[in-house]
Amino acid sequence: MSLSRNASALAVALVVNVLLVILLTPLGFETRPSADLKTVGYIAIGTIFAALILDVASFALLFRRVRLASSLAIVGSILLFFPIFGDQTGSFFSLPIPPVVQTLEYIFIPVLLVTLFLASKVYRDSRPSPS
Repeated sequence: MSLSRNASALAVALVVNVLLVILLTPLGFETRPSADLKTVGYIAIGTIFAALILDVASFALLFRRVRLASSLAIVGSILLFFPIFGDQTGSFFSLPIPPVVQTLEYIFIPVLLVTLFLASKVYRDSRPSPS
């Protein structure tokens, strides 16, 4: 199945989302120890994993069920805003944000906005035609 231009762009945006999430973890550039994580930080980790699962599922479904995939991408992108803003306010760790992580979070915000825009366009374009 061939994807529309917007759906292809959404697929690229979802891959970038997943890569940025990985870079923002201890597998990437996060250097703050988990011992300094506050209680709310554990909720943020759950939110990040939920959003990551939704983005991966959205990418996989994009080739079969475009409407559902775009809906999952919207929810996943919205969920990722909460940990970013929470981290920026210092709600999750008792240590300051490392500069690399802060820069990646600033980059992630426009990427999420682009993902939301593309997902909403794909959702609208995939609207079932009235019979």
